[in-house]
Amino acid sequence: MKGIARLVERPARWLAYFCALLILAMSFWITYDVVTRNLFGWAAPWAFDLSEYSLVWMTFLAAPWILLCDRHVRVEILIDALGPRPQRAIGVVVSVVGLIVCAILAWRTGIAAVEYAQNDVKMGRIWNISRIYPYIAVPFGSAALTLAFLVRLLTYLGERDPEATLRASGGHGAGPLGGT
Repeated sequence: MKGIARLVERPARWLAYFCALLILAMSFWITYDVVTRNLFGWAAPWAFDLSEYSLVWMTFLAAPWILLCDRHVRVEILIDALGPRPQRAIGVVVSVVGLIVCAILAWRTGIAAVEYAQNDVKMGRIWNISRIYPYIAVPFGSAALTLAFLVRLLTYLGERDPEATLRASGGHGAGPLGGT
C-alpha cells in the first residue's frame, strides 16, 4: 500500500508545487492589472481570463495533494465521536463514492477535451486558442484525484486505525500517509 501511495503522492506533490507557483504568478499579474488600470488608465484584459483559468487549474491540480494530506473539508466532530469500526466504514464509503465520482468526471471531461481538440473549439473571449488548453486540468486533475481516493480507500481497508494514520499525515512536514 505504501508503494502505491508513494507513486500517487510524488506527482500530486509536484502538482501542488505548480499550483503554488501559479498563485504567486497570479498575484503578480493581478497587481500589474490593478496598478496599470489605476495609474495609467489602461487595463490588461488578459489578466481576468488568466486568473479565471488559473483558478480552475489550482482547484483541480492541488486537490489530490490536499486529499492525501488530509487537509480537505470534512466533519471531524462526527468522525471523532465514533469508534474505529464506524470510522472505517464511513471512510470506505466516502472513498468509494469519491473515487467513482472523480473517475466519471475524468472520463466525461476527457471526452469533452478530445472533442474540443478534434473540432478545434476556440475560446469565446480575447484568446484565440483552442478551448482544451485552459480546461485540460479538469480531466487530468480528476484522474489524479481518483488515484488519491484509491490510496485513501486502501488506507481505510489496510490500516488498523486509519484515522490515526490520516491524522498523522496531516501535512506537518511529513508526506501523505506517512511518506516523505
